Amino acid sequence: VDLPRGRLPNAMASATASPWVQGIAAGRSLARSARHRPAPVRTRRPSPARWRITTSAGLLDALEVKVPKSSTAEDVDEKNEFRSLMEKAGVKHQVRLASGARGRGLFPTGPVGWTESAVLLSVPLDVCICAPFGDDDAVANELGLNDGYKDTCTILRRAWQRRNGAKVPEAIVSLLDSGSGDDRELGAALWVLWACENGGEVWEAYARWLPKPDGQMPSLLLANERELTQLQDPTLAGEARRLHEAMAAAHEKIATANAEARSMNGRTVREFTLEELRWGFALVASRAVASPVGDGGAAAAIMVPFFDMANHDDGSLVSAMKSVRGTEDGDVENGMRVAVERAINQGVGGPRVVLETTRGLQNADDEIVIQYDPSADNRELMLRYGFSLRGNRNEKLPRPNDGSPASTCALTPGALKLALEAKGLMRETTPPEERRRLISVVGNACLGLGGPGEDDSWELDEDACAKEAMDAVALRMHWQQTLDAFETSAVEDESLLTAAKAGVLPGATANVVCAVEYRLERKKALATGIKALDAYVEWLSEDDGEDG
Repeated sequence: VDLPRGRLPNAMASATASPWVQGIAAGRSLARSARHRPAPVRTRRPSPARWRITTSAGLLDALEVKVPKSSTAEDVDEKNEFRSLMEKAGVKHQVRLASGARGRGLFPTGPVGWTESAVLLSVPLDVCICAPFGDDDAVANELGLNDGYKDTCTILRRAWQRRNGAKVPEAIVSLLDSGSGDDRELGAALWVLWACENGGEVWEAYARWLPKPDGQMPSLLLANERELTQLQDPTLAGEARRLHEAMAAAHEKIATANAEARSMNGRTVREFTLEELRWGFALVASRAVASPVGDGGAAAAIMVPFFDMANHDDGSLVSAMKSVRGTEDGDVENGMRVAVERAINQGVGGPRVVLETTRGLQNADDEIVIQYDPSADNRELMLRYGFSLRGNRNEKLPRPNDGSPASTCALTPGALKLALEAKGLMRETTPPEERRRLISVVGNACLGLGGPGEDDSWELDEDACAKEAMDAVALRMHWQQTLDAFETSAVEDESLLTAAKAGVLPGATANVVCAVEYRLERKKALATGIKALDAYVEWLSEDDGEDG
């Protein structure tokens, strides 16, 4: 490593540098004679807009990315069956079901949300399956603090039964009312499966729109061993196998729940096969909305028909956000008040799940995009939802667990950001996916992105530059070793995906395709990290006069 010499930038370099460099370069590498001098007063504060995280309507927007031009979306509801079903369920909407760049998803019926936020969907909560989620807090139960939560879920379940004309079997109810999180999750999955067959006109019709476990629904909960191997990620595959074991154990509880229901003259549930139960768990894991309900605000898993067709993407591309409204105890208990509210507001009122715009949608081909989880990395997205994002800003790059510099180092965020701009990696013309990868690299290499104050206040003397370079080299070597250990290259993965999309790749199930996309993105993220750290080490070793 050619270690930095620590010289001050000359006037010409500062005058021709980017706005970041003009404000910060003097703090990067101080001359030997000025090493202990206080940082110079800056009369012009740098503005690192491509890195800084701002908020818009409560959503992360860390990148200056323009909304991509919409392409024509192909209608998949030619007979208006989906629309008719929404209207039959009492759903107020300005959406249509179509197929676009992300596959099947929700699109507006026309331009909407330009003057103010507009409601795209309002789904009554008595159409939704609302199940308690997680373990009961024993202390809270003893003190009576969970009564409102339990009562709210019970009231919502009874409202669902009235709305749909179908009574949930006691075998399922006993699981939902259990204090065990495992029992409640099983109860939620069984309720969904049962509703698809016996849940009344709306749910039985909606079941036909849900993805089926026939090899075309991407989910690691449904993946077989061959598909898990395609991930080229033993950690993720191991987590999926543990979930498979948990689902197998849950399957054995169905017979027990039915036996208990019979002993109390209650109704039983069909003893679904393990494959069917895995599908039920996959539907809940990938499509349920987690939201607080009741005055206690404890979490519930809510399966929302129609709403769950919206696709996920990066925060900079989000066009809508979800919210659950009217679940306070007074709302769910006071039927008269809800009826009056709905009469005044053209059918909208009471407990409901709402999807509303966060920016104007240009036309009927501008897809409605939400975020399932704004902080999820690709491993989490794959495990819970069955897909990964290209250029995921939350991606976690590996570190060794051996106490070495590569495992513990934290590079300086402001310096690394400045170097990536100075070396031309982060610029206005950098593709959005690559920019998001660079943000992920900074977050991983620096153990955080750093705030605006940190970007403007850092200072590295010659010794600090030398340590920074050695740490960067150590981390870069580990990322290179990880990249080299993959069984296939990025080029080979690209070829496999091309063949799969052309329909000429044998055995290309949805899970195989998603696994290849996942491992390809991991390789791209590592390659970006390696390139970024190479540029950083080179930048640290340059004369200050070479900047710009």
